[in-house]
Amino acid sequence: MHSCVNYLQMTSRMMVAMALTVSKQMIGISLIVISSICFAFVPNAAKLALDDGVSLYFLLLSRFVIGSAILLPYLIITRTSFAIPREGYFQLILTGISALLLLAATYHAVDFIDIGLVLLILYSFPFGIAILAQLKRGEHLSISRWLCMGVVLVGLGIMIYDGQGDINFYGVFISVLGLICFIFFIETSSQLAIKMGGASLNFYISLIGFLIMLAILPFGLIISLPESAIGVMAISANGIFFVLSWVLFFEGSRIIGATRASLLACVEPLFAALLALIFLGQKLSLMEWFGFFVVLAAIFAFENIGLRHHRQAKVEVTATD
Repeated sequence: MHSCVNYLQMTSRMMVAMALTVSKQMIGISLIVISSICFAFVPNAAKLALDDGVSLYFLLLSRFVIGSAILLPYLIITRTSFAIPREGYFQLILTGISALLLLAATYHAVDFIDIGLVLLILYSFPFGIAILAQLKRGEHLSISRWLCMGVVLVGLGIMIYDGQGDINFYGVFISVLGLICFIFFIETSSQLAIKMGGASLNFYISLIGFLIMLAILPFGLIISLPESAIGVMAISANGIFFVLSWVLFFEGSRIIGATRASLLACVEPLFAALLALIFLGQKLSLMEWFGFFVVLAAIFAFENIGLRHHRQAKVEVTATD
């Protein structure tokens, strides 16, 4: 009788712990999804700004200025620490540089190859994050989850790359460099976010980017301001949603891990397509809609498989106890 009561108490505690864990995981997933929705506004706002006469230099500079202007008072009001881990100074500087290089490589590559191919190369970054997680932290993914990641990439390929235009190897090379910067940025920033928090980390990233942009200004870069109110609104939206997306992403990755967060972030092109459909009047073809739902299905399968493995591990631990 006593052993039966102990078993029921242990089972009850386990169920409560699982419920809390699932609730926390759902918060993390929600943050990543909201982050993706915010980031989906960024390319559409950037396109509106550039079409309104804004130079690329000013667009990038405004991102970092708006990010710093938003996060500085937020950190002061919430009394969030500005402290940087003693061993994190060099890592933080490298993270800020890699963020800027990622943006520069992306915009430079689209001058040589189709933007769909650039995005397809960049959105293979979850593979790099998963490989690093396995090599550095021993986080192993099942074969089925690796396959789901592959299907996500295939779905994105169907959706965003039309296969038209010549393949310029220099453009591909720049895109691959951007991919490396992307992987490095996510890996280092995710580690820093755990110690510093997403808001503090993004403030320093914005500040570093701003200082670098000012440093290269004397090299003859063009500053072109918006020509209309639409351009001003587009610049504002670009900066606001840019900083919101990164803060939410890092907060979510602190909860669910960089690998899961990276794959879930692949829904961003889906939201970007929907926003372009609503605000820019762009249409999706039948094949693009097919790729859209392939990505959704593969991400759902990835999460479902992970949830099953987690539950199975809990049951095995309980059986052992």
